[in-house]
Amino acid sequence: MQASLKTCSLEELKKEPWRLQIQADNTAEQLRSLVLKNYHVFIQSNQCAAIVKDDLADLKEETTKIEAAIPELQKYCAEFQKEVADVVAKHGDIQFVFEHYLQLTELLEIPQLLEACIHNELFDSALDVIKFANEAFQADENAETSRNVVIDCLVREVAEMIGIMREKLLQKLREDLQLALCVRIVGYLRRLDALIEKHGAAGVGLLEYEKQLKEEFLACRNVWLSSLSRGISSSDPYQYIIQVIDIKRTSWFDLITQYSAIFGSENVDGKVDPPLCRWATATVANFIQILMKQLPKIDDFSSIATILEQSLFFGGSLGRVGVDFRAVLVVYFEDHVLNLMTEYWRAACREFQENLKAHSLAASSFATSSKTPIVIASYRSNGGGSNFPFASRSAATSSDGEDYSPPRCLMSFPLLAEFTNALLSSLNELRLCAISSLQNRLGKKYQSAIGTMLLTIADFVEENGLDLHASSGDSTMTPRNARAAALTDSVRVTNEVRNTVNCC
Repeated sequence: MQASLKTCSLEELKKEPWRLQIQADNTAEQLRSLVLKNYHVFIQSNQCAAIVKDDLADLKEETTKIEAAIPELQKYCAEFQKEVADVVAKHGDIQFVFEHYLQLTELLEIPQLLEACIHNELFDSALDVIKFANEAFQADENAETSRNVVIDCLVREVAEMIGIMREKLLQKLREDLQLALCVRIVGYLRRLDALIEKHGAAGVGLLEYEKQLKEEFLACRNVWLSSLSRGISSSDPYQYIIQVIDIKRTSWFDLITQYSAIFGSENVDGKVDPPLCRWATATVANFIQILMKQLPKIDDFSSIATILEQSLFFGGSLGRVGVDFRAVLVVYFEDHVLNLMTEYWRAACREFQENLKAHSLAASSFATSSKTPIVIASYRSNGGGSNFPFASRSAATSSDGEDYSPPRCLMSFPLLAEFTNALLSSLNELRLCAISSLQNRLGKKYQSAIGTMLLTIADFVEENGLDLHASSGDSTMTPRNARAAALTDSVRVTNEVRNTVNCC
């Protein structure tokens, strides 16, 4: 525009405003014509602007709501992302389980496999399974993540199977076993305890564990020992004791041999092994209790002698393994023999007292006619006074030349003869099981029996008012006086014979 103005002349320049005015008017007229022609477009534009304005207001409101909901949307997205990750992880676990199905099945079947091995007594295989289970589940115990429920269940079931296996091994020890099998079972127990102990094999080697294992072994084997004598009939005390001794002699020796072979020498640090000592003390005490219960039922000396011999042999045979209890046994046999002999002698004294009492002056005539005489009449008629035939004793003498046989004149005095026979019979029974340590106690009881017999005679003399001196020879004698004189003569002769017997 400026360039065209520069080229115009002055006249043109003067006309230029008018021309521009005309051009402006033309343009304005054209514009009015155009506006009139297109007025509806302006209306539509205005309407569209209003609509757009309203839409923009709505859009702004919706945008504000969306902006307010974005944090919550982000939260839901995060949760969704986490759930998706969990699903992916579970899918990975499922895929892992699918890929390792066989191995996982083997792990799940460990308890059943253990049960089958234990039931079939495949203890070596069972120990291998337990070792594998410990190694497999040890990693899960050391993991920092949370424990798996399935693994915890498997660990509990394996622990239950281990307890069942240990109890079955102990039950095997309660049965009749040979030495080799006992050694194997104790070996299984050691290996099993080494697997379940927290300290492993180090705990198994401790003295406290060895002590506990010894006590368990002895307790189980003692159950087997008790079962051996449980079926023996006790109706016959003699046969019962003999069978018990025979069974216990063999079984005790086998048990102690097994114990020594498994746990070594019965001496620990120069001292007797405490568990073995306690077991031996308890079992010997139990055997003695059996003797104390059954011996009083046996009064036959030959049976007692046999039992004593078998018991001493029993105690002596166990002396080879350090359990000699013969010294304890003799005490109970001493008491029983002493009681039997005392009862024999008391019975002899009672019988002598009853027979002598029948000769009392206060006895009835019927009793007098039926009683055993003090002195045989034939002897009284031939040997009155002090000249009775003591010289006619038996010629039986001992090896040293001294005569220990009773005087034959006792045959003329039935009461003393019966008493002497009772004493000799009891001593003859005692000969079968004479115990030297009873000498003093039996001697005192024997002296007591003789003293009872002497006191019986003295009481008889005192009660009947008998005079042991020679009669006055009075010719006037009543029947009662004659009877008293006869009793006096009989008692005098009896006393002399008694003194002779005591000297012998």
